[in-house]
Amino acid sequence: MSVQGPPGALPEDLVVATPEQVAFRFETAGIGSRFAAQLLDLLVLTAVLVAVGLAAYGLIVLTGQPATGLLAFVVLGFASFWAYWILPEALWSGQTVGKYVMHLRVIDARGGPISAGQAVIRNLLRIVDFLPWSYALGAVVMFGTVRSQRLGDLAAGTVVIRERGAVRLEDLGGGGEEVVGPRTAARPALRLDPRLHRFVQAYAQRRAGLAPERRAQLARDVEPALLAAVPDVVRSAGPLAALDLLADRELA
Repeated sequence: MSVQGPPGALPEDLVVATPEQVAFRFETAGIGSRFAAQLLDLLVLTAVLVAVGLAAYGLIVLTGQPATGLLAFVVLGFASFWAYWILPEALWSGQTVGKYVMHLRVIDARGGPISAGQAVIRNLLRIVDFLPWSYALGAVVMFGTVRSQRLGDLAAGTVVIRERGAVRLEDLGGGGEEVVGPRTAARPALRLDPRLHRFVQAYAQRRAGLAPERRAQLARDVEPALLAAVPDVVRSAGPLAALDLLADRELA
């Protein structure tokens, strides 16, 4: 897998090409949307710290020992602060609450999912990005990099992308019907996972140049997603037929 910038790609786009020459383009998030996500996360984090403070105060009332309550607040507050940034990105496919609301996601700079180690590195460096105040250094670095990466992203090898909204199958052309052999079964409008839609777009563009065995392998790679989107086609005709159906609708 390689990262490239083909003709026509925007400079800030992340374009990843597989060995099968199927290209995936990710729209990198700008500083505005990332700032909005950051504000939302800070609001949620503030609520968490307030809850920790109330719990610490309750401990003081119960024990009558202010030092114990203060120590609990410092320890739990410190743990909550770092856990809020690291755990969601590590366990929730690169998203925090703010990123989820703003449809942003952290991914590996090569196009894959973020790892737990990358989540730790990029978030520990928030301290440096925050300097001298309010993420000033991080903002300067983001303005100076092609894909709006702050120091934490550069150190961890990550990029923040903007996710496209889910696309209904009928929006790909030809309405919400599926053709299974000689039958045409009318179905309610289906929604494609944004990642599957991007895959189908890339596959549709490259299909003519792919060998049959490569096409079959690609279809098997995304069979779970195809099964969720068009189960009747996958079960009756196989994953390749389902992938070709979606590609045909994409080109229609």
